[in-house]
Amino acid sequence: MTLSINKSQLRHLMLLSLPAIAEQFLMTMVSYVDTAMVGSLGANATAAIAVTASSTWLIGGILSAAGVGFSVQVAYAVGAGEVDNVKKIIRQALLLALLIGVSVMTICLSISHSLPVWLGAGEEILSDARAYIRIYMMAIPFNCINGTFSAILRCMGDTKTPMRLNTGSNLLNVVLNFLLIFPSRQIRVFDLSFWIPGAGLGVTGAAIASAISMALVGLILLLIIFRRKSPYQIHLKESYRPDKAVISRAVKLGTPVLLERLLMSGGQVFMTRMVSGLGTVALAANHVAVTAEGISYMPAFGVSFAATTMVGQSLGAKNLDDAQAYGRLSGWIGTLLSTFMGVILFAFSVPLSTIFSSDPAVIALSARMLRLVAFAEPMFGLSIVLSGALRGAGDTRYPMFVSLLCMIGLRCTLAPFFIFVLHMDLAAVWLAMDIDLIARGILCFFRFRSKKYLKYTSNLADAK
Repeated sequence: MTLSINKSQLRHLMLLSLPAIAEQFLMTMVSYVDTAMVGSLGANATAAIAVTASSTWLIGGILSAAGVGFSVQVAYAVGAGEVDNVKKIIRQALLLALLIGVSVMTICLSISHSLPVWLGAGEEILSDARAYIRIYMMAIPFNCINGTFSAILRCMGDTKTPMRLNTGSNLLNVVLNFLLIFPSRQIRVFDLSFWIPGAGLGVTGAAIASAISMALVGLILLLIIFRRKSPYQIHLKESYRPDKAVISRAVKLGTPVLLERLLMSGGQVFMTRMVSGLGTVALAANHVAVTAEGISYMPAFGVSFAATTMVGQSLGAKNLDDAQAYGRLSGWIGTLLSTFMGVILFAFSVPLSTIFSSDPAVIALSARMLRLVAFAEPMFGLSIVLSGALRGAGDTRYPMFVSLLCMIGLRCTLAPFFIFVLHMDLAAVWLAMDIDLIARGILCFFRFRSKKYLKYTSNLADAK
C-alpha cells in the first residue's frame, strides 16, 4: 500500500479525524476515572462490572449495526448532493433506532437476573453484577439513538458535535459517579476542608450514573436532528412511513456489521467465562488491562470514522481516485498513531494499571498483560482504520469474515489450548488476542490493496 501524500486530502482527513480522536481520548480518560472510582472499592467491585462488560460490549455491537447501515448511506448521498435523500435516510434511521433500542432493552431486561450466573459470577459479586447490568440496560434505547446519530453526523462531515456531546456525557458520568458511588465525606484540599454529599451506592451508583449520562446525550441528539438549522434538518410533519429501499440497504450494510460485533462480543463473552475460572484477581486484572489498553487504539477509531466518511462521500461524488487515496492515507496515519500508542502502553504499563486498582496482585498481573499486547497495536490500528474505509465503500462483509476467522478460528481456539494444555495463566488469553489482532491487520491490508472492495459500491449506488 504505497503512499502519495496530497496535502489537501491530508488536511481534510485530519480536520475530520482530530475531533473524533479527541472524542475517543476524552471518553477513554473518563472511562479511566470511572474504572478507578469503582476500583477503589476493591477487587470484588471491579470484578462485578468486569463480568458484565462483555455483555455491554455485545449490546453496543448490536446497536452499532444500525449506525453503520444508515450512516454509510448518508455519506454516499451527501457526496452525491442528494439533500432530500439524506433527510429521508435520517427519518428512517430514527424509526429503526427506536424500534431496535426498545426491542433490545426488553430482551435484555428479561434475562438480566440470570446473565451474571451464565457468565460465571461468584456469590461474592453476584448481587452487584445483577444490579449493574439491570440499570445499564434501561438506557439502551437512548444508547441506540446516540450510536446511530453520532455515526450519521460524522458521515455528514460533522465530527465536532459527537465529540462535544459524548465528552460532556462522560464528564457528567464522572460527576455522578463521585456523588453516587461514595458515601458523604469530608475531603481536604491543601488547608481547606469540604463536605461532599454522597449516596454510597457503590457499583449500583456507577450503573445509575452511566444510565443517566447515556439517556441525556440521546435526548440532546434528538433535539439536534429536529431543531438545528441545516439543509438536512427533519420535521415531525414529514413522512415517516417505512421506506423499503432505504431499510433494505441498511439491513444489507448493517447485517454484516451486526454479525461481526456478535462474533466479537460472543468471543469476548467466551473469553470472560474462561477468565472467570482463573479467579477474582485474574478477572479484575483482565478488566483493568482491557480498560487501560483502550487508550492505545482510540486514535485509530478516530481516523476510522474519517475514513468511512471520506471514502463514502468520494464514491458518492463518483471520484474513485480520491476514495482510494483517502483509504491509503488513513491506513498509514492509523498505523503510525497505533505504533506510538503501543510504545506508551508498554512503557507505562504499571502506572496505567495503578490508576484502576489498589490491589498489588491485580496491578502486577494487569501490567504484564499490557506489555504483552503492546506489540500487536500497530496491526490492530491498521485493521480498525481499513475496516472503516471498507465500510465507507459498502464492503461491510469482509470485516465480518475477518472477525469470524480471527476471533473464532484463532483467539477462541488458541486461548483454551494455552490454558488447559500448556497450563498458562491469564497471559494465555492475551497471547491469543495478540495473534488475532496481528492477523486482522494483515488480512485488511491485503483486502484494501486488492481493490476488491470497490465492487460493493453497488450497495450504495442506487440510493435515490
